[in-house]
Amino acid sequence: MLLACLVIAYLVWSTISALIYLGKADREATRTFEQLQAVSAQTLEQQKAMEYHATKAYVEKVAREDMLMSKKGDTVILFPKEQPAPEPIPSESEGLPRALSQFITWVKGWF
Repeated sequence: MLLACLVIAYLVWSTISALIYLGKADREATRTFEQLQAVSAQTLEQQKAMEYHATKAYVEKVAREDMLMSKKGDTVILFPKEQPAPEPIPSESEGLPRALSQFITWVKGWF
């Protein structure tokens, strides 16, 4: 009878430990599958990006925007980045001779 109790206890312990092991293995498989799906999605995005970079549309976009190139027959309008300040118009009401006015402007340029 004692031997039968020990065999039954061993079988119950084996079953419980097997169930615990299977639960851990199931959680690990689920986590690994989720990681695999994330990596697959990332790989698919990178493949789409690479395919887009190989198209003529991307090459034309880069040539136009980054390299400032144009097609034959395009009208190109360039805008200066920094516009020079307009020259001040000397007023006639000051009554200073032109040479003296230019000298004053020249001296102001030093400061």
